[in-house]
Amino acid sequence: MLKFLSIKDFALIDRLEIEFSQGLNLITGETGSGKSILVDAVGLLVGGRASQEMVRQGFDQARVEGIFELSREHPARVCLADAGIPLEGGELIIRRDISRSGSNKVFINGVLSPLATLSQLGALLADIHGQHEQQLLLRPSVQLQFLDAFSAHEQLSQQVREAFHLLQGVRSELERLQASEQERLQRLDTLQFQTADIEKLQLRTGLDVELEAEQGLLASAEKRLNASQRAYQDIYEREESSLSLLHRAMKELEELRGMDPQLEPVMVKLRDSRYLLEEVAYQLRDYTNQIESNPGRLDAVQERLSEIQKARRKYGETVDEILAYLEKAQQEVHELSQCEAEIEQLVEKESQLESKYRALAQRLSRSRHQQAKMLSKQVERELTDLHMGSAAFTVQVNTSDERTTEQGMDQVEFLISANLGESSKPLSKIASGGELSRTVLALKSILTLEKYSKTLVFDEVDAGIGGRVASTIGEKLARLGTVHQVFCVTHLPQVASYASQHFYVTKRHSAERTIVEIVPLEQRARVEELSRMMAGKALTETTRKQARELLRRGKDFVTS
Repeated sequence: MLKFLSIKDFALIDRLEIEFSQGLNLITGETGSGKSILVDAVGLLVGGRASQEMVRQGFDQARVEGIFELSREHPARVCLADAGIPLEGGELIIRRDISRSGSNKVFINGVLSPLATLSQLGALLADIHGQHEQQLLLRPSVQLQFLDAFSAHEQLSQQVREAFHLLQGVRSELERLQASEQERLQRLDTLQFQTADIEKLQLRTGLDVELEAEQGLLASAEKRLNASQRAYQDIYEREESSLSLLHRAMKELEELRGMDPQLEPVMVKLRDSRYLLEEVAYQLRDYTNQIESNPGRLDAVQERLSEIQKARRKYGETVDEILAYLEKAQQEVHELSQCEAEIEQLVEKESQLESKYRALAQRLSRSRHQQAKMLSKQVERELTDLHMGSAAFTVQVNTSDERTTEQGMDQVEFLISANLGESSKPLSKIASGGELSRTVLALKSILTLEKYSKTLVFDEVDAGIGGRVASTIGEKLARLGTVHQVFCVTHLPQVASYASQHFYVTKRHSAERTIVEIVPLEQRARVEELSRMMAGKALTETTRKQARELLRRGKDFVTS
């Protein structure tokens, strides 16, 4: 609720600070006293458009500031969190600075904010009835919510929403797959070519290393043959080969050993060396016999290495990387090949979900058509109580099989013919602010969509009525005030008598300037104001007695 309001240099108000309470807050005053200024100020706090004319004459800037108290479950808390605006405790402070230069500013809890953020927040804080731009109930989408809330088919509505979102999810996926069909086929063709290109190489881990080693051996066959033959001859075949010289040395050493037995270990080592050298010679002989020049094999190895090199440039720097690319490409080929089957499955699923959605939406539509008639009759009864007995109210439900939304296949619009013989028009087209305010009051007397306390402002709600109808309006406003905080500008004492808090607006002149003042009235002052509203300036004890009686009735109703 709006807890505190501060106004400075706004319209005819120089400075004003005022506190408000829960319940019904009534604003009265003589004609032309500026009662609607307070409504305009509250409208600014919840996102209303500012204009230079709002700045008091002779000043460069006006300021309107208000403190709203938010309950724990109030949705404005989520809005503030999404906007990154801090909230300490439950108090929300909104300030509007209006400048003649046009550089207007919005501050929400001290944070400079765009008007769009305030408008979004303001829709959760208050409804200004009498100003079309502030009317949520004038929107067809909200009217649909109102009918659904009245009809109490929340579970069915939720089932329609869930079916719609499931259907949309499948359709989005199907659209994505079908839209990329050409890309899929192109990609599949590319991958199939690449996998075939790699598979023909018959790669395995380390193959490139093996082939490079084999290439080196094949390319050096002649050099290896010559070198191994020379080494074999030097060790074994030449006249002065290593083995021949070793054999000669052994004879000399054997003679020395006969003369000196200490040389026996040396003799053993030399004999072992001869055996080792003979083994080396035999291995060189076998190695030489195995060497053969094979130009054909060399060409084949070089060709395979060339093919692997080409694959490296396209798929990876090593054979292992090429094999990893092959595995990934094969997996993607498999997935893309399955896409056609997936599309078929999605088409079937779409058909099933659409049938389910339509069945639920048609049930919801039938219920809405039935409940729309009941709501229309109930609103008309409320309007009769509010001195609009000639009004014809219609909840129009338009159903189309082509319309598929999360709310179903219906569009809802509230139509009204305020006077006998007039054609019905959308609620938003009502010309009279009083008629609009009373129609909204009738709707809210039946049902309020909000599950949290909200500030409701009614202007001109009692225009053109009086007597018993005025008392009915007062009762309905007071009853609404038990759920929400209600502000109402009124000219009728019967309405004012139901106030939880009564404010009086007056004009005075000071230093050749007109100043508007707003003051709260206590019991005695309220009696005087209600007397004035009934009899004008000619106050009598009789009017005061009538005023006290009205206040007693109003208090009895509020406390009952």
